[in-house]
Amino acid sequence: MSWLYRNPAWVFTALLLLISGWFVAFPDIIPVNHGFGFEGAYFYKAVATDFYQTVFVRGINSYSIQRILPFGLLHYTFRLLGLPFTDAAMLRYFELYNAVVGVLLVYYWHRTARLLHLTLAATWSGYIGLLLNFATLKYDTYVPFTYDRTALLMGMMSVYYHLARQPIRLLLTALVSLLVWPTAVYCNVCLLLLPPFLSVNPQGNRPLSMLWAAVSSTVLAGLCIGTVYVKHISLGMLVAPTEATLVPLSIALITAYCAFTQYTVARALLGCPQELWRVAREVLRQPRAWVMVIVLITAYLGLTRGLGTQGNEHLNGATFLVNVVYGAISRPLQAIVAHSNYYGLPVVLALLYWRRVCTALRELGLGIGALFVLLLLLSVNCETRQLANLLPVVVVVVAVVVQQLKPRAWAVAASAGLCLVQSKVWLRINNFDPTFGQPNDQFPLGDGVGNEYVWNSPFQAYWMNIGPWTSNQYLLWQGLVLLLLLGLVRWLYAPTRRSTPTTEAPETTSVARV
Repeated sequence: MSWLYRNPAWVFTALLLLISGWFVAFPDIIPVNHGFGFEGAYFYKAVATDFYQTVFVRGINSYSIQRILPFGLLHYTFRLLGLPFTDAAMLRYFELYNAVVGVLLVYYWHRTARLLHLTLAATWSGYIGLLLNFATLKYDTYVPFTYDRTALLMGMMSVYYHLARQPIRLLLTALVSLLVWPTAVYCNVCLLLLPPFLSVNPQGNRPLSMLWAAVSSTVLAGLCIGTVYVKHISLGMLVAPTEATLVPLSIALITAYCAFTQYTVARALLGCPQELWRVAREVLRQPRAWVMVIVLITAYLGLTRGLGTQGNEHLNGATFLVNVVYGAISRPLQAIVAHSNYYGLPVVLALLYWRRVCTALRELGLGIGALFVLLLLLSVNCETRQLANLLPVVVVVVAVVVQQLKPRAWAVAASAGLCLVQSKVWLRINNFDPTFGQPNDQFPLGDGVGNEYVWNSPFQAYWMNIGPWTSNQYLLWQGLVLLLLLGLVRWLYAPTRRSTPTTEAPETTSVARV
């Protein structure tokens, strides 16, 4: 057992391949649209089958074009190998493709952990955070024809190349990421401009921190109030019904969440005005970094404004903001519950050890800190999938926290077991499909009027995992599970004084600055 603990890369590679092979042999794939799901069928199947005509002739909207890379790879792989573009062949390709991406995730986290000289416990926490969750083990196998795992890999690569001070490779990753995830351009601009481990003296930053927290939380509250009470915009039955009587409480709580998280992170990252001006001058004196940013932004504009079609976006700015509002306020604090259900351990550890998280952000620098600020702003929305490329940021920060906590090997193993259970990799969702195997099976959709049926069993076997569509009943159960996990993980990871030797290497309390 000690060999397994000392070699987590091999353990998680074997685990990923085993689970991927299991679902290839015994598939549990979403039946709707013959296994292509929703966006896969509506936007990306055409890209996979006829890339040139779809992208360059008919055109694809400026939002969806930022996610076409995995489907373009399928198209040209099939053409190169002379494979037929059948539904079964394309789904099998994505099952194998996602397995390869999973192995690359293991490789890049292994490199990141070695770069930062993380202990075994901290390294394990990273693997658990990236891989042992619903997103990686269940969603990617149930809806294989998707881009989520590719976005996770791109985010992990960007974080690694930033910390490793490899700007050219970071730029190349950023350019590829333009074809994978819409927020990647903003993330990579921050990583290119802000050198790794760049920090400021936080002394005297209280006024600026209070100002930033007040502005960000006020804007969020104003957006919520304006959407619900001024514009009277409603999503109707497109998502879980809003608990109207609790909306004021929901707005107050999510505003408080935003104010608290932004203030505490700002206190860790910001400095006084003179200190910030010093950092600004340092950033401005990086001609190579600015050239790379200009190249990235030019490529982004060429993709979205030149190649992408305008006016028919699948998700434009206004729709995105409305989705954020209702993802934040439909039920009180539903976003925190949804994130813990979807990503597991890193969310739980961040909630438990928030002060240590802020300290770790200061150690990792303003680049990682800027991404964490963006992540917190987006996290008010309970559709956790939208954070796929930012999960590596949380994982790195939490790993530094675990480095300080020094949990025992058995505690780390126990948390891995808890995360395996919470991931629902064991759940055969199609066992709940009352029409499974019938022609044109559209599960997890149904034939009811409107979307009311979605909030009931058996359809919640799938929808309970996708925040905005989780029923009140399952949201309550998930909240109770979160409370249980908070207690168990707090017990497992609580800092203790050690009097006996362990199998760990000598441990440090801070990350190595390379």
